[in-house]
Amino acid sequence: MPTRQQWEEKLSQSLISDSQFNVLSSEQQAEGFEGTLAFGTAGIRGKLGLGPNRLNRFTVQKVALGLSQYLNEIAQAPTVVIAYDTRHLSPEFCDEIAIVLASNGIKTYIYDRYHTTPELSYSVRHLQTDAGVMITASHNPPEYNGIKIYGPDGGQLALEGSQKVSQYISQIADELNIAVKSKEELQEAGLIVPVPEAVVTDYKQEVIQLIGDMPKSDLKVVFSSLHGTSVPIVPEILDGVGFKNYELVKAQCQPDADFTSVKSANPEDHDAFDMAVELGRATKADLLIATDPDADRMGIVALHNGDYHYFNGNQLGSLLLDYRIGQTEGMADRAAVKSIVTSELGKVIAERNGVRMFDVLTGFKFIAEKIAEFEAQNSYHYIFGYEESYGYMASPFVRDKDAVQIVPLIIKLASELKNEGRTLVDQMNDLYRDYGHYQEKLFAHTLEGQSGKEKIQNIMTEARDNAPSEIAGLKVIATEDYLKQERVDADGVHTIDLPQADVLKFFFEDGWIALRPSGTEPKIKLYVSLITDDIDTIAEKINQLFFS
Repeated sequence: MPTRQQWEEKLSQSLISDSQFNVLSSEQQAEGFEGTLAFGTAGIRGKLGLGPNRLNRFTVQKVALGLSQYLNEIAQAPTVVIAYDTRHLSPEFCDEIAIVLASNGIKTYIYDRYHTTPELSYSVRHLQTDAGVMITASHNPPEYNGIKIYGPDGGQLALEGSQKVSQYISQIADELNIAVKSKEELQEAGLIVPVPEAVVTDYKQEVIQLIGDMPKSDLKVVFSSLHGTSVPIVPEILDGVGFKNYELVKAQCQPDADFTSVKSANPEDHDAFDMAVELGRATKADLLIATDPDADRMGIVALHNGDYHYFNGNQLGSLLLDYRIGQTEGMADRAAVKSIVTSELGKVIAERNGVRMFDVLTGFKFIAEKIAEFEAQNSYHYIFGYEESYGYMASPFVRDKDAVQIVPLIIKLASELKNEGRTLVDQMNDLYRDYGHYQEKLFAHTLEGQSGKEKIQNIMTEARDNAPSEIAGLKVIATEDYLKQERVDADGVHTIDLPQADVLKFFFEDGWIALRPSGTEPKIKLYVSLITDDIDTIAEKINQLFFS
């Protein structure tokens, strides 16, 4: 493995500037040489910087070489398509990955500007490539970037493929001297080619077809891309479905890799809507919408009785699921899919309306795999999939979270309600009335460094080995351990037919809680989902029990 001195000798070639590296403290510089970036379930994410534990030209080339070796093993004359977002070094990383892939004989399609994650997923399917690469760190802070790898179905690479790519990457001993040809030579050889314009055109037409007729109404919308990729494509689609009554948060609808107008470019955070709320109040807007930088997630804020109401991911998912059930009423054998840490409200709504709800592990790749299973078995018609973390997909012409198709869909629902003199909040209250007042609370604890990693492990080990019979006065009636793939309840021990995952769920009469360490960040999450009118008090008690 290269030494730190060898790395620093290559600083000028790393895409990290001298000033970017030298401004760091000695401790921050050293962090780049402590271990290596781990390729997780279909991707890698990390801070930009010098060293094997940071994203730079050499670590990106290493990932690309590992992917090349994997693809050349599984396919004859493999092909790949690459897209990238608005982050620092995303275009440069696109070129580096394309050059390594093409130097290893893999025909590679690349975009000439930034695009959304759902467009990348669609591109894989449209071009019938063997893999796709999306360069993004989603909603992480601006000092991060990442690489997500997609399989031929347009979903993030399956577990077996991810493990093989990871093995190939780990076997590369010297990332500082990976042999490549020039981009110009590879373009002349037809190994690096542009993505045809028809791909994006056809994607937009798929969204427009999904939406159908947009009702005329006086609904007023404010939209923000949070400096990401959803502009210009979302406004183009809104115009295409005949909805013109929207305004952009102009300061946030320009690419800005530093995300200077927000503390966090994440629609889960209420602060991300501050500028949208300001514009909404000035224009008397009914609905505020924001997408994250790669446009796979979205959040909404709706006007109700003169004030703005923030929806969480579970609430928006339940609204959309209920709407899709109504839209597909004549369809037989309907199915929806949600993650295991998403509220049970969706399951109740689905099953009372004759729709089968499937639970899968966290990660939209598992929803994509379930759709592929439906298709292979000709068993169910997929109508909707979602996660509590603000990710939704109505139509499976893509196989990942797709905020671009959901923006006009929620506008259509809100327009229909506006014409009835009702709001999205009214509709949500109707769902609570009819199906149960499910409430949710999420706690995400960031624990940095090796000590943080050990603390996360200790919390999971203690909860797993000494499962409580009561939590904050709530009697535990069942436990699910997805690492052991076991459910334990009054009837005994049952096998959980899902892949292994480090997740624990404890069930009560009126809900559940879950503990799940993040696979991409130094975090552990506590999910609380209960039928209650006082979620904040109960959830805080539970949080203190595990994290005091």
